[in-house]
Amino acid sequence: MNLSRQPGFRTLALLLTVVTVYVTYGYFHFYRDPLSIFFSEEHGFDRFYSATRQAEAEAFLGALDANPDAIRSRLGKAGLRPEMCAVFMTIARDLAGRQYIETAVGSFFANMSRAEREAIHLKLFFADVPSPETQHRSFSKLATADIADDIITYAKSLPEKDKERQMALLESWFKARDNKSMIERKTVHDYAYALRQCVQTTEAPYIALFEDDIILADGWAVRTLRNLHTVEEMMRDPRRHDPMRGRVEPGGPNSWLYLRMFNQERSFGWGGGYGFRSNNAHVISLAVSSALLVFIVLGRRFFLPRSVTRHLDGWVLLVVCGVAVPLFVWLFFASGKASLLGSPPGVYEEWFGCCSQALVFNRKHAQALSDYLMAATNKPGRAGRGDMLPKDFAWDHGLARLSAYPMLAQHLGRISATGTTSSDARQIWSMAFEDLEARKLADEHSQFVKEFFGREELGGMAFG
Repeated sequence: MNLSRQPGFRTLALLLTVVTVYVTYGYFHFYRDPLSIFFSEEHGFDRFYSATRQAEAEAFLGALDANPDAIRSRLGKAGLRPEMCAVFMTIARDLAGRQYIETAVGSFFANMSRAEREAIHLKLFFADVPSPETQHRSFSKLATADIADDIITYAKSLPEKDKERQMALLESWFKARDNKSMIERKTVHDYAYALRQCVQTTEAPYIALFEDDIILADGWAVRTLRNLHTVEEMMRDPRRHDPMRGRVEPGGPNSWLYLRMFNQERSFGWGGGYGFRSNNAHVISLAVSSALLVFIVLGRRFFLPRSVTRHLDGWVLLVVCGVAVPLFVWLFFASGKASLLGSPPGVYEEWFGCCSQALVFNRKHAQALSDYLMAATNKPGRAGRGDMLPKDFAWDHGLARLSAYPMLAQHLGRISATGTTSSDARQIWSMAFEDLEARKLADEHSQFVKEFFGREELGGMAFG
């Protein structure tokens, strides 16, 4: 018997060919998706756009070192009515070279227009205690540069009334950084304090909290302001209703808590892992195979021509419905959601998401959230994580949580300030950020500045 002439054998050979081609494609294209079977530990965190953007940030810092007066004159400071209060929170880390905060601030300013600068009040929050001036290597440099609107330290900003007790408490948490509970309390307190500082010292309707080990994309400011205006338009939809406690359905509440500027693909992949039963792949396979089998059997009997039905014998049905369908369903999930579907540009309501590297909060709820976080630091046991507590607050108050794509921030930190291992820290990573194109971002940056501010206010910091 000549196997090559058997329909079942030819179908199996075709299936093996298709799977081989797909696996080869996945090996070369899906290796950066952490929830894909093709993920590579060696190359999954390769840097592409973030390396380009870091070079631009370094160029800005170099220009600032060379001629700080020229940089300050060209950029200026925040206007009288800024739209956003942005806070970089930082503590000193055991790094051999430049501290993370300097690169982060460099990316904040690199290629920024004067119009964007006027719209954003920038605070640098040095959260070391008792004395950032002596504990943080970047304090003196950034203070002298005078490019921020405000520099915050606990020692200089805590109310005199209870300052001594508060400083002693913060210092005790800070010194006990090997204790997970203590560092959580200090971190949550820092977030609460940063929010409170923006509420008390500015009228900005939006408050952005940035960790110091990030890098921001070219044009991040005007893109984020555009996205925030989109959020406000979404909230004015008449189909939305008053915030309610508990489950927040898409399109439901008419108020929101935060807009996410950073997310990692590990947080929006398929749940359940790679197993065949994960994501109910076995149920989906059975349903698809059964429907396809019925369709083929009925078609072979009633309406498919003889020239086709003679190729649809029992072996073909077994290969197609018993092997191919389950295999492709499993491959669909195992390849990774980010690899196959990605995230189209826009602003979306999302409940998943990781980490607190770059979040923009709604001022309307900032004071209440700050109080909520402060209260968490006084609870017995563990205070909770800085990224999870705002989620709990949003749930309790029926507030929407949103994400903006493309993601405009990347996490570069490998030396954690909260005791996270280097291996775990590097996995807080946005694959999509590395796919951004520098030239395209630069062109869109200029276009968006003209459109958003209604005048040609480019004054760009074109370094790099």
